[in-house]
Amino acid sequence: MQLSIAFVFSSLLILAVASPVERSVDTVRIPLTKRGDFTAEDGTVDPQALRAHLTRRLVNYQHGFAAFEQNTGKPHPLSTPELLSKRFAMPGLMALQPVEDYMWRGAIHVGTPPQNFQVDFDTGSSDLFLPGQACTTNCDGHSKYDPTKSNSAKDLHKTYTVSYGDGTEASGEQWSDNIIFAGYQASQFGADGIMGMGFPEISRFSSESVVSKLLQPFASGSRIFAFRLDNDNPELTVGRMDKSLYEGDITYMPVTDEGFWQINMDSISINGTTVAQKTPAIIDTGTTAVIGSTQDVAAFYAAIPGSKDASEEIGGGYYTIPCANPPASNFTFGGRAFTMPGESLRGAPLGSDATRCAGNVVASDHQSFWIIGDRFLSNVFSVFDLGAKRVGFATLSDLSTDEDDDDESA
Repeated sequence: MQLSIAFVFSSLLILAVASPVERSVDTVRIPLTKRGDFTAEDGTVDPQALRAHLTRRLVNYQHGFAAFEQNTGKPHPLSTPELLSKRFAMPGLMALQPVEDYMWRGAIHVGTPPQNFQVDFDTGSSDLFLPGQACTTNCDGHSKYDPTKSNSAKDLHKTYTVSYGDGTEASGEQWSDNIIFAGYQASQFGADGIMGMGFPEISRFSSESVVSKLLQPFASGSRIFAFRLDNDNPELTVGRMDKSLYEGDITYMPVTDEGFWQINMDSISINGTTVAQKTPAIIDTGTTAVIGSTQDVAAFYAAIPGSKDASEEIGGGYYTIPCANPPASNFTFGGRAFTMPGESLRGAPLGSDATRCAGNVVASDHQSFWIIGDRFLSNVFSVFDLGAKRVGFATLSDLSTDEDDDDESA
């Protein structure tokens, strides 16, 4: 099935010199938001949405591994023939939507004069995709990039095709244009596109990401972007870090293989049981769940009394846990344990049994590594250091005190 969907691929950018949001020197602050949480209108879990998100992310890794091999001439260390060749069943046309409502998004501006877009900031990919004027599938309500209205647009005279695991394809055109980061508040509407923030090795076009180009002029110690993904103060900062967003020291781990933001994870433990040790982990803001190997995830849930396989109720790889009193788990990086509280593990209840809730740690076949998504990342301050090629985690600061003080002073 061939769909004619036009997207923009951007390889040129500039830094906005003005923003309505206050920021420090050499720092761009982008407020973030997200709409959905995999729940149906009645508050129960939406199995189709969960399956579609998992499938989209695993297909994203297929594309990333294939791009890595194309760009470097060698297979990615985490890639397997089974994963590369696996065909995924796509629920309806959900696989061909350019974006999802379950990812963190914020505002960017493209072109001269600027056209405004909401994009999902995804550390699990490296390219910028936006819907173009020819987009006719799943584009209602989304802003579309129009290069004819931009004085800085450059037609690269190249097309591209993205193949999905079920045999469908999406095609489009490649353009270069200016990208403006500004701190405008993210809207409550769905995102228009995806901005990848990984390394060029996994770019389908062998190109640096927008954020990498943005940070090129910065001193090496400031070639950083960081996420605070808590529900109260979600924000992306680019450039110099805001130390008010975290407390204590940042624990850094080196990137082991450039492409994805891949690091080594010491261990995962829950209820006193260690279920994984010394394993590769990819830090991925575009994935909502935490995804591990079938064996490790089975051991994870075996340590939770009352957990059950939910392949029939939700889909393959999913488990349920008792909704009451979900246990916390520890993810250890760089010798330091970071806690994912039980509330982050617990998803929405099943429609057939309100005492059982979907678990947000999910199993994937043919995968020996872990994908650390925002169920974990929402509990830490995460730093992506392009200059030093490393990832850091720190404890989130409590910003409610500052807000209370502001209210009292007002």
